[in-house]
Amino acid sequence: MPLLLTGLAYFCCAALALQLTRIDHGIAMVWLAGPLLFSVLTTTSRRHWLPVILACFPAGAVAIAAFGMGWTFALPLTVTGLAEAWGAAWLIKRLYPRFGRFRAIGEAGCFFAVTGIIMPALSALPGAWCAHLASGLPYSQAWRDWFTAHALGFITFAPPMLLLRAKARYASRPLHTREWFEWGFWLSGVVLASAITFGQNTVPLVMLPLIPMMGATLRLGRPGAVISIVILMVIGLVASLAGLGPTALLHGTMTVKLEVLQVYFASIVVILLPLAADLEARRRVMRQLRAAEALHRLIIDRTSDVTMRLALDGRIRFASPASTRILGYTPWALAGRIGYDLVDPQDRPALMEARQQALDHPDSTVAVEYRLKRGDGQLVWLESQMCATLDTAGQPDGTVTILRDVTERRQLMDDLSHKAMTDPLTGLSNRRAFDKALSDSVADSASIGSGGCLALFDLDHFKRINDDHGHATGDRMLVLFAAVLRGTVRSGDVSARLGGEEFAVLLKGATTEQARLVCERIRVRLASSEARAVSGESVRATVSVGLAALTPHTSVEDTMKAADAALYRAKHDGRNRLTIAA
Repeated sequence: MPLLLTGLAYFCCAALALQLTRIDHGIAMVWLAGPLLFSVLTTTSRRHWLPVILACFPAGAVAIAAFGMGWTFALPLTVTGLAEAWGAAWLIKRLYPRFGRFRAIGEAGCFFAVTGIIMPALSALPGAWCAHLASGLPYSQAWRDWFTAHALGFITFAPPMLLLRAKARYASRPLHTREWFEWGFWLSGVVLASAITFGQNTVPLVMLPLIPMMGATLRLGRPGAVISIVILMVIGLVASLAGLGPTALLHGTMTVKLEVLQVYFASIVVILLPLAADLEARRRVMRQLRAAEALHRLIIDRTSDVTMRLALDGRIRFASPASTRILGYTPWALAGRIGYDLVDPQDRPALMEARQQALDHPDSTVAVEYRLKRGDGQLVWLESQMCATLDTAGQPDGTVTILRDVTERRQLMDDLSHKAMTDPLTGLSNRRAFDKALSDSVADSASIGSGGCLALFDLDHFKRINDDHGHATGDRMLVLFAAVLRGTVRSGDVSARLGGEEFAVLLKGATTEQARLVCERIRVRLASSEARAVSGESVRATVSVGLAALTPHTSVEDTMKAADAALYRAKHDGRNRLTIAA
């Protein structure tokens, strides 16, 4: 049934064009059959093209034989017309696969090039030859008439047919009362302006219909443009064939008048369709932007991280609601403030360097961690992922930052780092931390000559305490000695347990005499202190000390060996004494 209807429609279009617009037995100056077949093919799956063409073939042949140039030329002219429509549909689908609804200016440009120039010029070669043989027209005039009629016919009638067919296949949503009123207002204006323009032949008001047609295009979109064009064509064609309208003012044959009328129609199509396509593209982009904005807003409002947008000078333009919980500031309180002012002064240089890196490399994302002062005065650690935003010229005009509270993670890292560098029993630094501190002090001594001393301590007869009173009592003695160290050395000195009952103190910047006095105080305080054994009895211990000075030309190994040798001599000389390395 659809094929039969297509063939019948093709016959009617061809017959009407031949009967009404074929002047002096020449070429029909308004050709409707080609645009009809073109619109059907471009909106139909390619595997159904052959049945459609076969349905149109007898319809076109009968129309040409009955109302055109007779049976002699019916076959070649029918084949030429069908080939023209098929070739235009095939070529435009190759150049623009999604062709059919004029949603972009590129689509309209492709349509005008294929149907308004290429295919009419090619089909005019055999078509004009047939017309020349049938009617005696000069070949050049026949080619020109064929090309003009078919090119203007495609440009004028194919877009409305295409879009009306698309609307029939994809029904729009129901219109509200206000929208019905708006449609009625603009389309009534098109009818009235077209009737005034073509209902008289006194004043050539050819631009008058364009005013309401532009309004219909702007307000109603692509459907409004198409229906306006159809209204103008119907009224214009009927009036012109009746001898009314601006074409009646022309001094020329009906052929010339119909060509001018089609040029007028084609000009309206060329003006309105690209405008409608551009408006449709803009509306589609706006819909996508609104959907993206809604999704963006939903994500920002629901995420636990802070999203912040800063201007080029670091001024906060936007902050998400999470800033109230994480930063202690409402988004409105942050707007307009310089973001750097909230950052801890010690971390500002690192943040400024990272932000400049993001601005210098807009395609990259830069991460940095820093401390920020909350609204309640508390310092929090934040992880910032930032990237640059670009203006219309593609130049950076600010940054977008996602902030995450990493305070707990930083505290955990600090705790782990502290535990990795701390003796778990005494709370003093362990061997790893002490080796690093000693290495740094020796390097400072070599570079700036800051000096200092290294003292090694070893509890006397500690094995006997463990054997007589148990390891728990021995641990208490170690804790007691650690307390003596902490209570005696300066805050800048480093106290460490090297292992077992061996301890060390790094006295930074102290002279040998100053270090000796400190170590003697430690030795005396331990000797006068006592630990409580598990059994309840008191336990005392003494300590031997080896002291060595840090010199600019002595390595870490040599310093340790010197202090260890001095400690060995103190042990050998009777314990509970201090010996200074030679």
